[in-house]
Amino acid sequence: MLDKYKDENEFYSLIGIKYKTFMKMVEILKEGEAKQKQIGGRPNKLSIEQRLLMTLEYWKEYSTYRIIAKKYNISHVSCIRNIFWVENTLIKNSHFHIPGKKILLENKGTTNNLLAIDATEIPIERIKKNLKLLFSGKKRQHSLKSQIIIDLFNNKIISVDFCYGSTHDYKLFLKSNTLINPKLELIADSGYQGLQNVHKNTLLPIKKSKNNPLNPDKKEYNSFLSKVRIVIEHVFARLKRFKILVYRYRNKIRRFGLRFNLISGIYNFELS
Repeated sequence: MLDKYKDENEFYSLIGIKYKTFMKMVEILKEGEAKQKQIGGRPNKLSIEQRLLMTLEYWKEYSTYRIIAKKYNISHVSCIRNIFWVENTLIKNSHFHIPGKKILLENKGTTNNLLAIDATEIPIERIKKNLKLLFSGKKRQHSLKSQIIIDLFNNKIISVDFCYGSTHDYKLFLKSNTLINPKLELIADSGYQGLQNVHKNTLLPIKKSKNNPLNPDKKEYNSFLSKVRIVIEHVFARLKRFKILVYRYRNKIRRFGLRFNLISGIYNFELS
């Protein structure tokens, strides 16, 4: 199945992950299938490698279940079950899961005292319920918002949180109940105005007004913050090589958090 990929660069460009990462995921899935066989059930038509490739192809191109199922000669229901099984098995493993907010409070797992925080919005289909909660005034569309905190020394994602598109960035931080060690310095954009009241060691850009225009020193300070904070935008760009985080999200909302967390975990694994 993997013979058609000539080299690692081609594998990465087509699948979205490195070949070593793929083999590690196959190893984890084989362990999960071994446990499942102990319970019993009908054997799967597809191999572990095929099921994983199918899942990654779904993330990468974000085609429909029916189109992908046709390629693998299975029903679209079997395609959904296989993709869900791969996702549920990988998210349970520590290699592909963001550990959570305790690290930020205990100051463990960070190699530097400088962090960055930002949020991005992913458009979703218009639904009948909770329209106001999901409608983003900034993007003028229904969306979901994802917030990440990274270590600026090694670009590793430390924390991931989610909310509806109508929620302001700062309110998202408050709702996430993220507690950050006071010794850690946090860089954020202007969307997090007020964060300095919760975490005093926060660096925010200085906003200009009619009565208080920015002098050269303040402009230089804002420029410096932008150059440092741009790293987190690059992280978002790496995550969004999977088009499921770019195109209009068509699936059920409750599964979006699992997939974003899993893709973030894969990103962290490939950094190590």
